[in-house]
Amino acid sequence: MKNQISKDQSNFPDEYRRRSQAEMQRRFVDLQFKRSELEKQLKTVNEVLFSLGREMEQHFSYEEFYK
Repeated sequence: MKNQISKDQSNFPDEYRRRSQAEMQRRFVDLQFKRSELEKQLKTVNEVLFSLGREMEQHFSYEEFYK
């Protein structure tokens, strides 16, 4: 029985390290997914801003032409 306890105790650091690495991997994948989603949103915002900028330029050019 004593031998069984020492085996369990000696596996504790390995088990802790394995779980810790698995948790870090899970967090890493989660953050990569979030980054990807944010990049998609940023691309959409940039496209809308670019479009709005063009519309504003056209509007101001139109006003200057007819003044």
